[in-house]
Order: sequence, then C-alpha cells, then structure tokens
Amino acid sequence: MDPIAPNPHSPHATADPNTRHMIPSFIFAAPVPGVLALTGCNRLAVVPSEPLQTAGEEAAFPPGMCDDCIAAWHAVQRGEELADDRPLTDCTSCESPTRHGKLCALCAQDAHDEWRGVQGATGGAS
Repeated sequence: MDPIAPNPHSPHATADPNTRHMIPSFIFAAPVPGVLALTGCNRLAVVPSEPLQTAGEEAAFPPGMCDDCIAAWHAVQRGEELADDRPLTDCTSCESPTRHGKLCALCAQDAHDEWRGVQGATGGAS
C-alpha cells in the first residue's frame, strides 16, 4: 500500500502536519475539502480533496496515517472514547475554554477561512 499524503497546510491547524488525519463524516454531512475540521485525534486539520475510505473493524490504513486517529477510529468501533489529557486554556479571541492552543476550534476555523481568502486573493503569496 502506498503512503498517503498529509492533510493540506494551514497555519491554524493543530494536528501533526506530517501525517494524514481522519476527518469524521456524518450521515448527509461529508466534510468540505479545504475547511479546517476536527480530526479523529481531537486536533484541527484541513480536509483534503481526496476522501479516505474505511470499511469494517479490520480496515487497513495506509502508511502515513496519524496513529492517534487510527486508535480513535478503533475505539469508536468498540463503542469507546479516548481521553484527551491536553490542558484547557482560554481562547485568546473569545475566551472560551479550549484544548486547541491559543484559539478555540471555532475561532481557528474563522481564522483559517480568513487566511484562505487572503491566499486566494494573492495567489498564495501571503
């Protein structure tokens, strides 16, 4: 099996930039490519344009996948949830409690959308 490429870059992503992360999808609500979304490992990563398909408890994951996302996927298959021991801090924008660093997930998504708009307007030169 060929290695899988990491998720696209964002300065607002909190997930490991060197691995591919799972972005959960829900019935009738597939994640939109290019947006910053919550990952299986409870971090934030950009949704890639090519979706990752998994099937069944014995799904094989390609090299380059986030080990924590895989562990979370298997936990969900067993009806479990993995603990998140990252410290809570206050978002520097809205002051909500967060485990995502300086910005909470919603403020990071807004900042990512703003950054994407600048990237598009300048041809990626910002």
